[in-house]
Amino acid sequence: MFLRRRWVSSPKSASSSTMSTCMRSLVIGDDPTSALGPRYTGNPSSVGDGLGGGPRSAHIEYGESMTSFPRSGLVPLLVSFSLVSLFAFAFAGCDCSDGKTPLAMCETTADCEAGQRCVDGMCEVIPDGAMDSGVPSDSARPDTGPPPCTDDSECGGGVCLEGSCCPSSDLVCGSACCAAGDTCFANACVVPGALCRSTDDCGADEYCEVGLADPTPPGTDGGMPTPDGGVCLGDAPVQGRCLALPPRCADGMAPGPGEACIRDCEYRPPVGNLDAVEQWAFDSTTAESYTGRLDVWSTPVVGRLADTNCDGVVDEFDPPNVIFVSGNAQGTYCSNATIPNMCKTGVLRVLDGPSGRELWSSRRPEAGSLGFSGVSPAIGDLDHDGDMEVVAIDGEGYVRIVDHTGVTIGKSDRVIPGFAANNGTGWGGGVSIADMDHDGNPEIAYGRTVFTTDGTTITRLWEGTEDWGRGINQAISVFVNLDADPELELLSGRTAYGTDGIPEWNRTDIGSGFSAIGDFDGDGTPEVPYVSGGRIYLLNGADGTDVMASIASTSASPGNGGPPTVADFDGDGRPEIGVAFRQDYMVVRANYTTMSLELVWAAPNHDLSSSVTGSTVFDFEGDGAAEVIYNDECFLWVYDGATGAVRFATPTTSFTATEASLVADIDSDGSAEIVMVANGADPSSSGWGCDVAPWTSPAAPGDPDFGRPAWVGSDGASAAYRGIKVFRARDNSWVGTRSLWNQHAYSVSNICGDRGDACTPASTYGDIPITQVDNWSVGFLNNFRQNIQGEGIFDAPDATVSLSIVCTNPLGLEAALRNLGAAVLPAGVTVGFFVVEAGVETEIGRATTATPLFPGQTDVLLHEAVGYDETNTFKARILIDPSMPTFQECDDTNNESAEVMASCLG
Repeated sequence: MFLRRRWVSSPKSASSSTMSTCMRSLVIGDDPTSALGPRYTGNPSSVGDGLGGGPRSAHIEYGESMTSFPRSGLVPLLVSFSLVSLFAFAFAGCDCSDGKTPLAMCETTADCEAGQRCVDGMCEVIPDGAMDSGVPSDSARPDTGPPPCTDDSECGGGVCLEGSCCPSSDLVCGSACCAAGDTCFANACVVPGALCRSTDDCGADEYCEVGLADPTPPGTDGGMPTPDGGVCLGDAPVQGRCLALPPRCADGMAPGPGEACIRDCEYRPPVGNLDAVEQWAFDSTTAESYTGRLDVWSTPVVGRLADTNCDGVVDEFDPPNVIFVSGNAQGTYCSNATIPNMCKTGVLRVLDGPSGRELWSSRRPEAGSLGFSGVSPAIGDLDHDGDMEVVAIDGEGYVRIVDHTGVTIGKSDRVIPGFAANNGTGWGGGVSIADMDHDGNPEIAYGRTVFTTDGTTITRLWEGTEDWGRGINQAISVFVNLDADPELELLSGRTAYGTDGIPEWNRTDIGSGFSAIGDFDGDGTPEVPYVSGGRIYLLNGADGTDVMASIASTSASPGNGGPPTVADFDGDGRPEIGVAFRQDYMVVRANYTTMSLELVWAAPNHDLSSSVTGSTVFDFEGDGAAEVIYNDECFLWVYDGATGAVRFATPTTSFTATEASLVADIDSDGSAEIVMVANGADPSSSGWGCDVAPWTSPAAPGDPDFGRPAWVGSDGASAAYRGIKVFRARDNSWVGTRSLWNQHAYSVSNICGDRGDACTPASTYGDIPITQVDNWSVGFLNNFRQNIQGEGIFDAPDATVSLSIVCTNPLGLEAALRNLGAAVLPAGVTVGFFVVEAGVETEIGRATTATPLFPGQTDVLLHEAVGYDETNTFKARILIDPSMPTFQECDDTNNESAEVMASCLG
């Protein structure tokens, strides 16, 4: 059988008397979750008349979907079997690739094709003596005239079906007899495609139907550590078969009877202040190892790295992870000369995205090493094994490759020149990854030093002779194609290096600084936003010359300025530049009329020290205007992209190196989250000055930072913050985005996602593209340090539920939870089971989904109604906490089933 049912409690064995009862659910009133109205399950020997005078096949029916049991005169044994992600209506009227035409659902005969009639909700072929459609389905036996059989005994061990012999009861599918090798699924004969474990294994217009193959053994171990040091947090996925996806419905509405399509389903979040709540925190109360090393002063990365269900494969059944280096700055900045090497003795950590649980932590890449430096790591599949690896720099200046289990598998042949001798290295900076020369072996850069890889072998290629990109302790470089040749350049501050390490251009007239990339005049070629000495420049990508006049920070003491971002901040379709300076954050635009950069807005901040702090960008409502995410010494800020108004702020602490907080879908729930970093910089007046006036009072109306709360310590008083904290929308309304952020110098096109977005040719998740697409050439991108979803940004799920009853002892309540929307319904949806007596509903149980549901898929949750019988009335409802919903959907009016009574005939 191909259905899996998930029981709340273990189902009892069916007795012989149970097997002889009629399995039928009577639906009181119309079922709002079904386009076809009331449904029931029938006994093959006693319910309904089959065509040709024979009895009908028994089937279990969930809304538009049916799965038929073999018709052999016996009711199927009701034991626990599985329906994971049944496609609710994908096969009605679909093209099954070999000419087979499955039968459709119906309410009346008018809903059926010529030559068919509606019987108990299914269109069935009319035999000879009535209307004839002319061409029979390949999946059924030919219509050859007078019936050759009247009874199973005439079929030599087969089944007499609709007046003709079907060779085996295993081939019976509704009123059809499937051909050998076909499978009966959703009451249609289908040809199973390739084996699959996830939709990534299937073609572009297919999905993985896990109900069509035997399940693999569960891989959970209850969360215990595994031999490789990891932790199993979930079950292994079942194996399935690839099947065709249905198209979108032509009118965008819900599918009607017999339609095999997905409705248009969108949710658009309201625009306003961001009502963010903490999802989890990794700090001294939750860390499981190296609890003294919890300070984070580098940008984390996000991606599916760990095999959290322990099935041997890292894929979409494993949630994303948050990967970072944490150390102990001892209440000050890590490069403080009185505390040597504190920037180089960090721990490389991997956390579970949904929960923040520590999966593994590596103190040192090898015995004798200082540990991992505080340089921002990077991730990507470097050795082409299908799993991403972590690239980090150790305390001695070697580049390291660490696999998804935490084992160091690669070490560079030489160190980064000057790294070990400088007490400040590891204070800031970030690793960059790209395939610079298109040979399939990615390059790794730190500042002006480039390494190449061959599997896990790391070889230093060259060290540039000009700019580092803000010096060895802050170096962040960008791989980008600046000119007409196919190879990438390395943009390191004010210098562009070719693949051989020779500068292609170098601006010696301006100071060392940070770069980004974008197309600001729409001519298809890139410009370079460049930040140095308290000013923002716009340079020609091809030769480094000024495009227009630069602009100074509005701050009286701006410092250098941090790594720039590029995004459409005001929704006008053109990119702007965002930069954090000391005491202000600025957004500027390129004015090609005046040929100068001009101020859009500036907002105050609390960065009184480094002035090189990073920031990122995201459009939380999907309205086309991106917001700024930035954390300074005392607060995480989200600024409105168009005006600079404070949309959200929360207390934190940091000595502000080059780190940035970021946005990604860290739990695969279809909604974005903010990942905030923090380190224990002293917040007192003698330190970074957070726990002093005016910051200890909320900003008042009229203040430029209105919307900022009062600063308060992590203990509710004056303690500093340390570690990682994740925020999500209280109502889970932020639009979806990638579950990826792979390096400090991130753009969507420098790593491939699930569907090859911005990768040509399409690649698998975590691949470093051999030919990197120019970000600015992709219509929905032209941004830098911004995460984005692309097409379907407002697509939403539509959760519906229907209820049927199985006449076992005790009664089995089956709630079919279906996703009729256009986006994935996340795992963790809870359905409640209720008994209704005299109009009063009493909850008698609940069950929760364990896996996401793709559009059109169904999960059936079961509950044993102990103490109740067929005289009772039941209903099911999707349970949602309005104060903390876990998903947003396009239609919340169909979250309750009709009332159902059991009719169990003896």
